[in-house]
Amino acid sequence: MADQERLVKTLMELIQIDSPSGEEDAMDAEVSSRLESIGLKVSHDSFNNVIARLSGEGAPIMLSAHLDTVEPGRGIEPLVDGGVLRSDGSTILGGDCKAGVAIILEGLIAAMESNNGNRAIEVVFTRHEEGGLVGAHHLDFSMVAAKEGVVFDGEGPPNRIILSAPSQNVVTAQITGRAAHAGLEPEKGISALLIAADILSRLPLGRIDEETTANIGRLEGGLKRNIIPEQAFLDGEFRSRSNEKLADVERKFRGVFEEVASRYPEAKIDLDIVNTYQAYNIDAKNEAVAVIGRALSGMGLEPILGSTGGGSDANVFIEKGIAAIPVGIGVRNFHTTWETAVIAEVLQGAQMCEAIVRGS
Repeated sequence: MADQERLVKTLMELIQIDSPSGEEDAMDAEVSSRLESIGLKVSHDSFNNVIARLSGEGAPIMLSAHLDTVEPGRGIEPLVDGGVLRSDGSTILGGDCKAGVAIILEGLIAAMESNNGNRAIEVVFTRHEEGGLVGAHHLDFSMVAAKEGVVFDGEGPPNRIILSAPSQNVVTAQITGRAAHAGLEPEKGISALLIAADILSRLPLGRIDEETTANIGRLEGGLKRNIIPEQAFLDGEFRSRSNEKLADVERKFRGVFEEVASRYPEAKIDLDIVNTYQAYNIDAKNEAVAVIGRALSGMGLEPILGSTGGGSDANVFIEKGIAAIPVGIGVRNFHTTWETAVIAEVLQGAQMCEAIVRGS
């Protein structure tokens, strides 16, 4: 049976391993060692994603989480505050997605301790999920046989099952104006920052409708206060669970950039819009949903079927033909310094994982 004390100890140990995106080697070494000690055969693909197998009955099911965290995520000091884990406030907690990793490890340990048999399992721990699902995009799918799975990477309790998630397009723009001395001859300059501001004032941003959002999250430019800024850079995104709406937002974005470019013929605007992952909609009758539902039923929990505005490795897995469904991991306020993990819900996640491994 999943053990809360052991689970919390594991989670706190994992949280204290620095693993910002692109720096997952220490986490890789730790989880690979733990998986091998449980009895799994651990491999890596060419991107160094972790792929581990546990032999058992029936077709394998995939259990997945990611190894990386966002910034500020170095030197995290996790604290137990009542029934909640939090950081000291200077960093994220790293529950996203260390809680998911801990849930899988504890679920496997608890299932193997029961010694009552288990179904075949494939564990996939990806790298560089934050910022574009990079590890999942580079995953060697020839090394994964499972056609169903569970992605432990959702906000909220473990009975929150995400059946629909959006596509995402990433927007970057490099704006080149003309530098000039701001005090002596500002008329000769073309401010790249003013052009950027003109663009921002015209773009459809924020909550567009219940399925669609758009954001410019970063604006950089200029060198010094007495120089008309020659360069500016915009970094943003838009998402929708409807690809038709996604295409409509893209048309509007391109239209704004073209209109503003026409107003500043001596400037140069280079716009790039790239799709990073595709939306999915999973039928509630899918076998992966049924597997999760049976595990929850044995715990006396009712599934909460929902949608999200966020992406996860599940978007890539589903696009590749694996019905891997995201579930909650007991964590709230992802990507913030007030992120928390509700210990009772993390334990429920481990219990659900244990039931899945046992084939209950």
